[in-house]
Amino acid sequence: MSLHVTDVDRVVELFTDRWALALQVALNASAPYQRAASRWEGAVVLACSDASSTGLSAEGEPLERGVYLDLWHGECRAAQLANAADYASARYVLSADAATWLLVLDGDLAPTMAILRGKIKLKRGTLGGLLPHVHAATALVVVAQGVDRHALGEPQHADTDHGALPTPAARAAAVGNTGAGESGVTRSLQSTSATGIRFNLLPMRLWEKAKRHGIWNPSDIDFAQDRVDWQTLQPDEQDVLLRLTSLFQAGEESVTLDILPLIDVIAQEGRLEEQLYLTSFLWEEAKHVEVFRRFFDNVAELSGDLTHYHSSSYQRIFGEELPSAMGRLRTDRSPIAQARASVTYNMIVEGVLAETGYHVYHQILTARGIMPGMQRVAALLKTDESRHLAYGIFLLSRLVVEHGDDVWRAIAVRMDELLPSAIELINESFAAYPADNRPFGLAPETFVQFAMTQFQRRYDRIERARRQSVSDLHTLDELEGS
Repeated sequence: MSLHVTDVDRVVELFTDRWALALQVALNASAPYQRAASRWEGAVVLACSDASSTGLSAEGEPLERGVYLDLWHGECRAAQLANAADYASARYVLSADAATWLLVLDGDLAPTMAILRGKIKLKRGTLGGLLPHVHAATALVVVAQGVDRHALGEPQHADTDHGALPTPAARAAAVGNTGAGESGVTRSLQSTSATGIRFNLLPMRLWEKAKRHGIWNPSDIDFAQDRVDWQTLQPDEQDVLLRLTSLFQAGEESVTLDILPLIDVIAQEGRLEEQLYLTSFLWEEAKHVEVFRRFFDNVAELSGDLTHYHSSSYQRIFGEELPSAMGRLRTDRSPIAQARASVTYNMIVEGVLAETGYHVYHQILTARGIMPGMQRVAALLKTDESRHLAYGIFLLSRLVVEHGDDVWRAIAVRMDELLPSAIELINESFAAYPADNRPFGLAPETFVQFAMTQFQRRYDRIERARRQSVSDLHTLDELEGS
């Protein structure tokens, strides 16, 4: 993206002492920011590197100009043009070129996605440490958008309490309401037509793998040694396993209940090969529900209520966002609605939460050499979920190929809407235990980094669909587990 003269003027105006002080005043007057950043500690430098606005060094490299913000529990205690000491003392240094900062400040690129895609570079600090504070970062950008508009003489929008970038979300919502995308019920039967069944298509290859690798019976898992091992664990170790397993149990029940509207949409569109694979999808989710209940009954021997392990972020994702996005497909089968549903189900619930959870679970059990039954369960579920994720990536990619950038933008917006809560949920799962004495030596930053690495790979894979055809998608093997 090249900068126009007016854009250059904006960047010159933004990264100044004057703009920094205006941002400090606005942050300290913003109740939504103060709530979102109540647990934030440490200074940040927001740096701009662009030859058109900051000139070149003696070596011909773009010079960097940064704004230093001393942020502390919702208060901005100082703001100024950053000097060398500010760079050295800042907890995080976030650097991007002018074009990227303008996209962020215009609401066309969410800060979380900009960092994950490498458009905003983290020059100081760690991704695992920063991501738990994405709500605070987003709220800060919302405030900065207002300061930017004010500085340019444009009307400011009222401070909102939504904690999310309004412009792309509103745009995606508007696109989603422009057409229901209704398809007539297929009257002919494909399998007896000249088309037949196209066994070379990716969903059929997933179906073949599901038949080969997905046939296992929860009641055949031997939990005898698991029960013995369970009794040797310390109370806090039992607690963390109960916490994780309760999240798996309720999550698997939720996705089992909520997958039906998507299956119906695929059937109504006459996509036989995808429909055949999705029959295994539902079957496997149902088995996951059963096997975790068998853990509670046969290993932990626990029959009490476990919902106290379900945090506010968990309730938001599984109690609100997932059933809402999937349920909307009953009345709105548009590509936008399908994309938002699949992002929620596949990319966030399965790709960030379930996969990371099973990764944690497997590491705990194998490192200690305990509970062979649950080790086998974790391995089986990881294999099942890899096929589910492969289909989700395929579905989202197909929607992008068939319907273009409106769908792609809706995907990006939905990811940014839900990713903060997903990362917060991961951190909440560890917050109940002392940071210096967590059970099994667990480190949340490690698992947040794992989740984001996997998420980024899949995000990049879906973005490539903007330059591909549907036939390209069907010929790719690397979709599975990618």
